[in-house]
Amino acid sequence: ATLLGGLGLLPQAAQAAWAERSIGERLQALGLSADEGTALDQGLAEQTLPGPTGESNTLRLHGRGVWVVLAQGASHADAQAAVKRCLAAGNAVVCAGTDFMAPGLPAHLLRTASESATASLLTAPDLAGVCLVAGDDTTARPVQSALAARSGAILPLITGSQWRRADQLNRFGAEQTLTINTA
Repeated sequence: ATLLGGLGLLPQAAQAAWAERSIGERLQALGLSADEGTALDQGLAEQTLPGPTGESNTLRLHGRGVWVVLAQGASHADAQAAVKRCLAAGNAVVCAGTDFMAPGLPAHLLRTASESATASLLTAPDLAGVCLVAGDDTTARPVQSALAARSGAILPLITGSQWRRADQLNRFGAEQTLTINTA
């Protein structure tokens, strides 16, 4: 089975296997610098949350699926950093709008598409989210409109000012909570 509307872009089993790897394994496979790896590890790590009645609460993040990274107008370094954040969260990536392939990134989880394929990618039924690497509100508005016109779940759109922030890393993943009651 493939992801993204049968476009044959990414094998679903490869993305699922990637998402099952630990955050540390994914970060190591991406070849991140120590500073990058530490920031991503802290932003994506499992968190223990206090329970008001003594219960145990754990917040975990796991991959959502396939993200589209819209990189037209972005520098190669910014596009690569955004792709790494998507991959670190356990997702597969289609990078549209730039001829992008970076050595060291898992090729079985990364594809490129032309800018003209953007509309098709945004309507794919199994799309998990969109990261707009460069641009302003004017650039984001058509993407927001395309995502809003979709039926089904509301998908995240992470824009240029947001994807760089460590406190926004959780938006690349799907949250899962585990609560153990003490009563």
